[in-house]
Amino acid sequence: MDSHGWRRELDKFAELKGILVTVNPTMEEQASRQVRHLYDIFANLSKQENDLTSAGLLKKRKVQTEVDKSANELEDAFMRATRDFAEHFKKEHKDVISMAPKLETIKPAETKAIVSISFPGIGAGDLKDFEKLLEFAKIFSKQHVVIQQDVSRDVKSTLDENKATVETYERHITIDKSEVSTTVSYEDVTGLSMKDLILLHDKLLQDRKYLDGRKDEVSRLLGSSLVSDTDSLQASVETASRLGLELPIEFSQQLRLLARDGAKAQTLTELVSIENQLHTSKIKLGNMLRDKIINMKHEVTQKIVDGGIPTTSNVIPTPPSVSVEGEGIAALLSSYQRMVEWEGQVRIALREQIFELLDDVEKATEVPNDTGIKDVVTVRQFIAESKSALKNADIDEMVRIYLKAKSMDDDHRRNITDSIRSYLTRFNELATSADRVLDHAQLSKKAPKVEELEGGITYLLESLSTLRGAVESGVATFRDACQQEIDAIVQDLQTIKPAYAEIFMPIVVELDEGSTKIQGMDDFAEIKTEMRSIKETMLAKAKDSLENLRYRLGVKIRLAAAKLMGAGVEIPTEVQEAISELNNVGVAADNVFALPAIARKMIEIYEKKIQSKVIDKLGVEVESLKTSLEKASSIGVKVDKELKMLNDLQEKPPQELEDAADAFDKLMNLTTSPAVHKKIRERVDEAYVQIKGAVTLFEDQGMSEFVERLKVLIDQVPAKLEHESPHVNEALDVCLTLANIQEEMLSVIKNIANMSGEKYENELKTKSQYYATIERVVQKHANEFSKIVFDTNKMKKLETTLHASQGLDEAIECFHNLEDMRRRWLDQAVAMDDWHKSLRMFMTGFSPSAKAEERDKFIEDAVRKIKETYSREDISSYLTWAIRESAQSLVSRKG
Repeated sequence: MDSHGWRRELDKFAELKGILVTVNPTMEEQASRQVRHLYDIFANLSKQENDLTSAGLLKKRKVQTEVDKSANELEDAFMRATRDFAEHFKKEHKDVISMAPKLETIKPAETKAIVSISFPGIGAGDLKDFEKLLEFAKIFSKQHVVIQQDVSRDVKSTLDENKATVETYERHITIDKSEVSTTVSYEDVTGLSMKDLILLHDKLLQDRKYLDGRKDEVSRLLGSSLVSDTDSLQASVETASRLGLELPIEFSQQLRLLARDGAKAQTLTELVSIENQLHTSKIKLGNMLRDKIINMKHEVTQKIVDGGIPTTSNVIPTPPSVSVEGEGIAALLSSYQRMVEWEGQVRIALREQIFELLDDVEKATEVPNDTGIKDVVTVRQFIAESKSALKNADIDEMVRIYLKAKSMDDDHRRNITDSIRSYLTRFNELATSADRVLDHAQLSKKAPKVEELEGGITYLLESLSTLRGAVESGVATFRDACQQEIDAIVQDLQTIKPAYAEIFMPIVVELDEGSTKIQGMDDFAEIKTEMRSIKETMLAKAKDSLENLRYRLGVKIRLAAAKLMGAGVEIPTEVQEAISELNNVGVAADNVFALPAIARKMIEIYEKKIQSKVIDKLGVEVESLKTSLEKASSIGVKVDKELKMLNDLQEKPPQELEDAADAFDKLMNLTTSPAVHKKIRERVDEAYVQIKGAVTLFEDQGMSEFVERLKVLIDQVPAKLEHESPHVNEALDVCLTLANIQEEMLSVIKNIANMSGEKYENELKTKSQYYATIERVVQKHANEFSKIVFDTNKMKKLETTLHASQGLDEAIECFHNLEDMRRRWLDQAVAMDDWHKSLRMFMTGFSPSAKAEERDKFIEDAVRKIKETYSREDISSYLTWAIRESAQSLVSRKG
């Protein structure tokens, strides 16, 4: 058989597979797999046949072999599949025969017909066997389908009844799911074979037997539940009706009937029927509540929107958030109650909005000319009727009143704003004309802006009144503004310093006269013309005044500069720059308010950058000269009068540029004064002579380097003094230099004297054996010793005088005298050692341990002997003092 023949047979086989699946749907997968296998082999065969057609001579044999092989394979598979399908149909036929007794109760005629069909004998499964099997399948399936449909319908009905019963029972009792496992586990019977349907039906009947056993218990509980649920539903209906839900009359009647029937019902069937009706009523009530909740918000909002009332949250309360999906009657009633409350809040809010609108309309009737009301009585009657109607009005009525009142209010607002804009135009015309004249002052009254005209009637009427008053008093307002501007100019001119104010006084007088003239004017055009004339005249005169001010300042600067140059003072660079800046200040101005600022700028440049700088320079010069003269005064130059003058300049410095220039002139006179020159020169000559005379002293001391330096400085003095300078500075420098040299020489002399004193002190201790005793005697009897023996007091006085000496001459004189006395004192002390030699003789026999009376008597005897022995007063006096000191020393050591 070629591929075309096999194609026809395979299509028949596919038809056979469909019949088998119809008889037993569970065979779908297995049968389809076998058919797909046949088609796969067929597809390979078809391909090989195509290859054979197009193959060359050499390949044709090989391809033919493959074609034959595939054809044999397809034939074997076809026969095997036929045998397999025959077994499947044979099994289904046997199952039907075995179930015939049960099937006869459902479809007796069809059952007899299908049982009478004989299954054909199938051998190897060739095409003849296949044809017999296909013919049997068609006859068998025709009867089988009819029977299976009825069986499936009966089983499905039983399953649904069981499930409904289980659901009903579970609302009242607890069901053991294991007792009704078949009912619970199956949802549908589609796809089950005849055998499976019969088995499922038997199990469902077993489940029903268990359910019938619990019927009485369910009936008892269901009866009680029906009474409770019916009462609850009736209460919900009453609540919904009280809240405003409109229910059909028959709905309440039906509930009463259900309550009556529920009380009379005896069987479970009756109770279940009533329960289903009650459930339907609940659903109906729930749907009505849902529809009402959903529609309520839309209906209320739509009515308000249609009336042109804004639904913003500040006008209409926000609707509550409620859910209507899957809610019970109690939850739906609660949501409905919240919506009813919201509708009440909306009514209150609307009523408040309308009352506010009516109040605005009522206010508008008070000024009918401004608001455009022609029949005030009719409008007020509408207001009274509307307020009365609002007490019990529904939303529709409220919207109607709102629309009418809003229309009136809009007309009133429009009329008022038109009037405001008219007055505003007139005011702006006035303000614009004034702005062309005024530079500084502003109109004392301000008109409301157009974009601000969005307030209530009260605000608009007040704005209109204000603007009307502003326009009506425009001339007075403009006159006040002109006078304010003139006053501002005068006040600004008066801020100029009094020293220069008289320059601008004529302008101030003319401005005051102009202000007085404007005060008597009532015509806007006259005031504007006069004000413009005043300002133009002032600009011209102010320019002349500024030039006059600059000229006066320039005169002051030139006079001061001449004095400074005469005093030999160079004008600082920053002052010269400031003078240029002052000359470059422009005097032209766009308006009169710039003129005082220009004047102040000129004065500021003059005072802070010119006058102040010159005064600062004067202070520096005074301080420098004062310092030099104070040094000169400290070395003996008599310049007290000059220092007083400088102190006065410091304590009370000049405040004006001209006074500062005069002060510089005084400084010049002081520094060039012949008298001051003479004083300083005399001090120079004095110092020169003293220093030159003191050089010898330092030469005697062997200070060659110091002497050489002094000689160099001394030799330079005549050369410096030869240059005749008009100023005292050079001579003052020489004077101070010599004074410093004098001070240095004075210090050196004092140091030499100190070292000389130490040298003589050491020589006394070395050359005089008894100097310690002599020193004690001198200390104890200084005055007597100085009168009788040697004047040590004078020597000490010379030391003190030299130490405190400030003048070089005095120091030199003291130094020479002191040196002479120190030499003589050394000789005297050495000579007094011979006097001490006799002292031992007079001390012989003195015992420091003797009694005081004995010691005193011994001393008195020794003194007497000394005086008898020595006629010279100096020797006897000294020995007397020395013996007493020696005795006292011995006693002290003994003690």
